[in-house]
Amino acid sequence: MSILVKTEIRYQYKFRKGTEVLGVLPLSGNDLAIFKHQLGNPTVSVYGNFEKEINLPNPTKFNNLNFYISFFKYKKGFGLSDSFGKIILCESLEYKLKSVQLKHPYPDEATHPLPFLSSVIYNEDDDTFIIGVEEATSVFFPPKYWTQIKIGNQNIFKFLKRKIAIKELKTLDVKRYPKTSRNFYDGEWLNIQSIGAYKNKTLIYTNGGAATRSKSGPDFEFSILSEFDKDFKFIINHHLEKGKLFFTASQDYFILLPQSRKKLIVYNKHNFQVDYEVSLTPKQNLGMAKSTDVYFVNMYGNYLYIGGKGFLNICKLKNK
Repeated sequence: MSILVKTEIRYQYKFRKGTEVLGVLPLSGNDLAIFKHQLGNPTVSVYGNFEKEINLPNPTKFNNLNFYISFFKYKKGFGLSDSFGKIILCESLEYKLKSVQLKHPYPDEATHPLPFLSSVIYNEDDDTFIIGVEEATSVFFPPKYWTQIKIGNQNIFKFLKRKIAIKELKTLDVKRYPKTSRNFYDGEWLNIQSIGAYKNKTLIYTNGGAATRSKSGPDFEFSILSEFDKDFKFIINHHLEKGKLFFTASQDYFILLPQSRKKLIVYNKHNFQVDYEVSLTPKQNLGMAKSTDVYFVNMYGNYLYIGGKGFLNICKLKNK
């Protein structure tokens, strides 16, 4: 039976109407970076030893939609990306923002390009970016492909004036996964719900059902986290409880929010087993929010970060 760990709310951030909190990153020291859209303007607010309000450039527009799709830890700072392959990097909170542009992976789309980038993370262990790429005609769907981009140990900003090519797109081999309600008809694939990294491994999470392109089946037909080595070779599948998975700032854990949304399940990255659980309650961690309001979860040290539209709660793990 899993250990039940209690939490208590230490800080509550409430934001004015029209503000949408999209992510939070615990940085080095006591600094905390909060990514939000405030009346349509993307900003990163930093709290702690180094307090700063960082106004972000507007991402590329598509059909009057423009938004960043990833907010990730990068060295001592953070990174963001939009769906057209622009990656914004802030190596340290003392540095200015820089950007890297990825080449469009589909040459036929070069004249009238469609969005293609769905997610980006940075793996500090081997200095690579791991990206999720959409299928060519499935705009704003979860990614079908993933790959790595190696910048190298040189000064990254020497590369700013040239576009970086995307090579060796990989997809999930449907033969390694249970059948979905679509039974993998021609043209179907498993979409990637979350991408993470651990040492030199890539971790890919999929849940089947509505995760296929047609969105025709139940939302949670299975819940599988797959390990791949640095050369993209499949290692093993880990079957988890059905839900939504969050890779965290912690080197040791990832978190799953089950379908019921009554608790958080904390898994250990070393053995992919449940380490402990946290009940989601107003007193312990939700405050005035409901579990259905939760957009994201993060963890660092003994602190749990739970947020969504207009709120962010920072909670301390009490009996861990």
